[in-house]
Amino acid sequence: MAQQGSLYQHHGSWYVRYWETVQSEDGTTKRKNPAHRLASVKDYPKKSDVLPLKNRFMERLNNIGFMPGSGVSIVDFVDNTFLPGCERRLTGAGLKCYRDTWNCHLKSRVSGLRLRDARPMHIQQLLNAVEDEHGARLAHATYKTMKVTMSAIFTEARNLGLYDGTNPTTGVRVPKGRKHGRKRLAYSLDEILKHLELFPEDPIVVPQRLPRKWKSNQRRRKRIAGELASNTEDCHLPQIRASVVRAIIGVAAFAGLRKGEVRGLWWTDDRIDLLTICRSVWNSTIKSTKTEEDIDEPGFVPVIRPLRSLLDAIKPEHPAGFMFVSRVNGAIDLDNLADRVLKPVFEANGLEWKGWQAYRRGLATNLKELGVEDTTIQCILRHEDVSTTQRFYIKTAPRVAQEAMRILEEKIACTPVVHQPTIN
Repeated sequence: MAQQGSLYQHHGSWYVRYWETVQSEDGTTKRKNPAHRLASVKDYPKKSDVLPLKNRFMERLNNIGFMPGSGVSIVDFVDNTFLPGCERRLTGAGLKCYRDTWNCHLKSRVSGLRLRDARPMHIQQLLNAVEDEHGARLAHATYKTMKVTMSAIFTEARNLGLYDGTNPTTGVRVPKGRKHGRKRLAYSLDEILKHLELFPEDPIVVPQRLPRKWKSNQRRRKRIAGELASNTEDCHLPQIRASVVRAIIGVAAFAGLRKGEVRGLWWTDDRIDLLTICRSVWNSTIKSTKTEEDIDEPGFVPVIRPLRSLLDAIKPEHPAGFMFVSRVNGAIDLDNLADRVLKPVFEANGLEWKGWQAYRRGLATNLKELGVEDTTIQCILRHEDVSTTQRFYIKTAPRVAQEAMRILEEKIACTPVVHQPTIN
């Protein structure tokens, strides 16, 4: 039977009291008689004025119910229901994004707030509090991720019948923050060729990493890097062949595969003139690619002759299993390879490590500079929307812009409009 609630006045405010069943930490249940503040007497001096507020509040509670779980706090719901559910449905970056955003920015700011009591004003106050603390140190995309996370939490709560009404994140303003988060860098073709030249033969000699305080001084960095590179006592020899490093760089730069897709390549995916993209590897988990490609409907990337040569150099007599294998016969850890091999070697040679994704962006940019259509680049990178390719991956280099302006200058240099006589 629906409860009507008991309306009363206390210390200058209107309250409604009702009954609900709550569950203790030991699993037992008990009845409680909590009260909810509706408004101040100053704003609603008459009982008839505040009755609509009481009726709307009780109607919402009656729709949700008064059984254990209906009055759960947001913290308990996320920790015990939402995140465990995400672990079953999601893998990799999606789960990590929800968990990190919740633990770093949201959890401490919603403690004490029950799921069913949340309103847009609470979400707005939460984001405003984060903005007051961090301001422009956080990117606008980070604030958007917080709103998306809260929206997913209340969507799940509504699906489970623990929240009734419109998602409270609707209409909430996202703080401006910093315009860009991480810089989306891209390697030029010249940089990629230099990377391949750094690993000509075995063994690979990795110099000692430069101290952080020296990295800001470019002249001193080059001098110290040269001294470390010439001193073999400060170097180590990693247990990976130079040909394998060149092949990994080649696949990332000349095929444009994502990091997880490079790790997920099997030798059976190599069809001489094509690479089939069927899977991705996140940590130690094999999963579908970002664009949901699989063995039945794989993606295809053409193999150019330089990449073909790099792959043939490491192809075993009886190829099977992962193309780039670790010491324990699993997928190679590319982050570990970058930290232990690529970054020290790059620093010793005065080159900047921009991350694995910079090879993928570099392919898009290099193809664009060669006059390839955006839709063709989209097909090679296997994006669902060409706007993604244009916005995030094609990085027009300054020299390309200068060349374009030079062509414009030559075009209009001899026209009469730019040679009008000056009137004294």
